[in-house]
Amino acid sequence: MNAILDWMQTTWINALALNYSWTWPTMETLHFVGMSLLIGSILVMDLRLIGVQRVIPSLTVHSLVPMALTGFGINLTTGIVFLFGDPYRYAINISFQIKMVLVLLAGANALLYAVKVAPAMENAPPHAPTPPIAKAVGATSIALWVGVICFGRLIPYLGTG
Repeated sequence: MNAILDWMQTTWINALALNYSWTWPTMETLHFVGMSLLIGSILVMDLRLIGVQRVIPSLTVHSLVPMALTGFGINLTTGIVFLFGDPYRYAINISFQIKMVLVLLAGANALLYAVKVAPAMENAPPHAPTPPIAKAVGATSIALWVGVICFGRLIPYLGTG
């Protein structure tokens, strides 16, 4: 593990994060913008899955997927810069570890949506109630992403290990 962390400190990404005074604040700002795009889009889609605002056709909220993926891409990129910029801090930080597990679980939940829920909803009337599995996937998604945000915010405060 230490060999990987040592290697991360020798990369150009580490130098970018640490050698320029505006890199870290710029990455923090972009991370916030990415999070806003991601969570804003996901919240609308998940609330519709749960059954809120059935006046909005269920497939219409799917147009927010590219915005959510853009937000996730921004957060992934800036998150890599953070990790490479201070690898020993993040690798042993319990909040970071929990956050990454929650991100993986949210990805598995999104996969469940793509495989099971989306195909079932394609043939449903646009304002029909969503099936129970869609409600479960939507509620799970909201819970996981709220956890990601909370544990992400706790990284500086919960310390290491």
